[in-house]
Amino acid sequence: MLPFSLFGQDSTAKANATPFHQGQWAAQFQAGAGFGSLGFIKFRSPTCALVLDLRLGGAHSEELTTDSSGANRFAHLNSNAFTQVRFGWRQYSGDGTAAKVVSHYSFGALAGFNHFASRDPTGSSQTNGWMAGAFADVGGTYLLTSRFGIGALATASLSYQNSLGKSSLSGRYRDWSIGGSAASASLVATLYF
Repeated sequence: MLPFSLFGQDSTAKANATPFHQGQWAAQFQAGAGFGSLGFIKFRSPTCALVLDLRLGGAHSEELTTDSSGANRFAHLNSNAFTQVRFGWRQYSGDGTAAKVVSHYSFGALAGFNHFASRDPTGSSQTNGWMAGAFADVGGTYLLTSRFGIGALATASLSYQNSLGKSSLSGRYRDWSIGGSAASASLVATLYF
């Protein structure tokens, strides 16, 4: 009589198989509303990976007005920049090693720095701050080739922020906040090595 285990099949083996392999690397490029990022993925197994993501963003604007003599005069400027690093675990799921579509979810920690400056004819202000928190995301990738995929990612985060600022009108100030985002979506392109 044969043991029962010979007749059983592991139904999760195929369902959780992906085209990736242990030790594989990938670079992920992300574009969303108000930010862009570059991430690195290191596969620990075909279904589990470490993710390191660097997000950058910023803007600068200046406004000039024309006075009654027709001369241009400085009116206002705003400048801001932020950087954020995310590190965490990502779990992949696919329908076999030849799968064209893989889904994934991630969770981990985030930390960042931000800067804001403003100036007008009446004065100026500047704020520098840091943040720390947690993030989670869910997404999917369509593999166009074995080395390139495109997809989408939805991310939620919660963070604590602390800022120190100074103003020419009111002096120094400090503030803090707890906040987050429910779901920000982005487009993702990934290169697998």
